[in-house]
Amino acid sequence: MNWREQASRIGLFMLLLTCGLLVFVLGVDYHSRFPTNTSGAYKIGLSAVFLTATVLLRRSERLSAYWRVAFAFFAASLTNVLTWYCAVALRDWLLNLFQLSLETAQGLTVAKLSDALLRVVPMLVLVRLAGDDMGSIHLRKGNLKWGLTIGLLAFVNFTASAVLIAGSQDAAFETMFPDIPWWMAFSLANAFMEEVWYRAIFLERLQPVIGAWPSVWLTAIWFGVSHVFATYVSGVGAFVFAILVFTLGFAFALLIQKTKSIWGAVLFHTASDLHWFIAFGGF
Repeated sequence: MNWREQASRIGLFMLLLTCGLLVFVLGVDYHSRFPTNTSGAYKIGLSAVFLTATVLLRRSERLSAYWRVAFAFFAASLTNVLTWYCAVALRDWLLNLFQLSLETAQGLTVAKLSDALLRVVPMLVLVRLAGDDMGSIHLRKGNLKWGLTIGLLAFVNFTASAVLIAGSQDAAFETMFPDIPWWMAFSLANAFMEEVWYRAIFLERLQPVIGAWPSVWLTAIWFGVSHVFATYVSGVGAFVFAILVFTLGFAFALLIQKTKSIWGAVLFHTASDLHWFIAFGGF
């Protein structure tokens, strides 16, 4: 590869990295570190830009190879619009329906389920409207044996280590155990949502354009950087947490690529989230 090709690939990688940060850092409403996080106009405008790019690239003979990447960004960014305008209403409706409070593990789990629905369902619908099947976002059996084996090993390891950490901190297990099924449900909903949103909708579309390894790096960087701004850690801890999340995101993406399926990564991801709840005593 000559220097022009290398420069072109680096430039494309940086462009895609920037697009992802526009969606996963500046476009989310999980924090308000930037003005765009609380701007509906930004979220709508960004989605409109990606939709326009999708249509133009699909019509272009020279650049048609890129339209599916633009489509993935459109689908991911559109979920930010839907959660911004609909998440609170759906969450409150479900909480009232089941007579739950956000002060409880049950209420927080229902809130996470509503968030997951608003992100995952529209992406699934858009994938079908674009003419692709569920396999294009790795919702298929794949190498289920390897995926579930690695996922289950991670689940047992992470859960056992979390119990050890909690025990060393004299955790009140008798009050913790009733909440564990809810923590598990929360973790599963969050894991499935994030695996579809950060990785599954992108990996199959990025790989023909930038290659397998750069696709893994790209999605892992988005995942790690977006968690720098998590509201439950601060200071130096936020950067340490981002490094942990980046390495996990790298592992999740590799597992999806190698098994051709999302399920092992979802189980692995669920294990890492549940570890946090048990080790540190809940939400």
